[in-house]
Amino acid sequence: MDSYLRRVFILVLLTPLMHLVSSGLRGYIFIRFDQTWEEADRHCRTHFGGLLTVRDAEHEATHSGDGWVGLRRTDGVWTWAGGEPLGVLRWERDGEPNDDKHCAEWKPDGLKSEDCDQDKKFYCADNNLVLISEEKTWEEALQHCRDLPLSRGRCHDLATLETHDDHVLAKEEAKKAATDEVWTGLRYLRSRWFWVGDGDKAIRHALPACPDQNNFCGAMSGSSLDVQTRNCMEKKNFFCQRRACVYSGGGSG
Repeated sequence: MDSYLRRVFILVLLTPLMHLVSSGLRGYIFIRFDQTWEEADRHCRTHFGGLLTVRDAEHEATHSGDGWVGLRRTDGVWTWAGGEPLGVLRWERDGEPNDDKHCAEWKPDGLKSEDCDQDKKFYCADNNLVLISEEKTWEEALQHCRDLPLSRGRCHDLATLETHDDHVLAKEEAKKAATDEVWTGLRYLRSRWFWVGDGDKAIRHALPACPDQNNFCGAMSGSSLDVQTRNCMEKKNFFCQRRACVYSGGGSG
């Protein structure tokens, strides 16, 4: 193994002092004080990523309490505050939404229309994907992410795109980059592809078993949901991912 691959192998595979636990790219914060929908929307836009979009069964399974989400009816049309596609809405019961109520509360059994001026707890989106606009090689990007200071009690690594929704978010964010493509945490080493922060996580599309031209690293663009294989020495913007981390002792037994 040459010196470059040896350095990458050590950097990627040795257990760091902070053990990273993936929490996905889209997360949320449940705010436990009461505000109107507009006040909640303003609070979330100021401090987080706007009011939450409830996307799928994964969010439904992690309900933390009744509260506003980013769904509102304007001029007779329901839309998400963040501009995302409406998708399939799961309302709490038959008869919803009420024609006279124009904001949505998230409840255990689905969405419920409510008067927007009511005071309620609320959900803010808290995405864990961070676009870094510096241009670095893949290895430099990996080190940059791992050297970032804690953010909201979480540490960082190059991003893992585990779910379809992760790929959708990464594609959206890649459009904001200064380079055509953005590094992710996908790496080929010792005859296999893996995510550097989550080696056991599934890769959602086919990759070459024997990549050529030193295309051993994965990058996303704003035009495709698939990760493309690229030469690791190319310089690109990159995605870091905030993750929950647990500290462990460094001594040996």
